[in-house]
Amino acid sequence: MNRFYSLRPFALILAAVSVLALTVPTQAAQRAHVSRGTAHFTSASEFEGSGTATHLGAYTESGTVAFSPTDNADVIHLEACATYTAANGDRLYAVFSGELNQLTGVINATVTYVGGTGRFTDASGTATLSGQMLSDGSIDVAVQGNIDY
Repeated sequence: MNRFYSLRPFALILAAVSVLALTVPTQAAQRAHVSRGTAHFTSASEFEGSGTATHLGAYTESGTVAFSPTDNADVIHLEACATYTAANGDRLYAVFSGELNQLTGVINATVTYVGGTGRFTDASGTATLSGQMLSDGSIDVAVQGNIDY
């Protein structure tokens, strides 16, 4: 029996496995997502905002909203879409569906993430948005949920 053997076959196998591991695309993973920020209307149907979010860092936001009546005269339904831009330029797209209580200024909505650019290209997930209209016309917003990317 030969006490000396070549490590060359093992090195080739290890190299092949390493190359394959590097070429396997990373898969999306569900992650907790939290954000806080403020927004304000720039017109009757457009808004802008900024804040800080778990996966965006400091962000800016712009979007549009449409309001429609409900059976309760004090509550209006809202449908909106927004683009969040992260500090590095990646964008995250979201759509919202919820209600605004015109007496209290409370906003409750469901956020659905629908893609983006950069690392958010195939983003998905849902979150709950809680907002409060303030006396100066701005909106204080908190979002909590999950995002996959």
